[in-house]
Amino acid sequence: MSSVVKKPEGGNTDTGDHHNQKTEWPELVGKSVEEAKKVILQDKSEAQIVVLPVGTVVTREYRIDRVRLFVDSLDKIAQVPRVG
Repeated sequence: MSSVVKKPEGGNTDTGDHHNQKTEWPELVGKSVEEAKKVILQDKSEAQIVVLPVGTVVTREYRIDRVRLFVDSLDKIAQVPRVG
């Protein structure tokens, strides 16, 4: 018999040993870089935030302290920011 673990609404909390910190911020899409940084640092004070143009090729290693912000030509958040 299999079981399904349902994530909390929005699926943006970590259920590991990281004190249930958020791991993604879908509410920031369309916001400014400065606004996004402020919100992310309130939720995850140790975050190393990296700002990149959308479509930038990045390495695939996972870093629990990194959040990448992919921005459009107007410096607005173009993709959901996620830990990694």
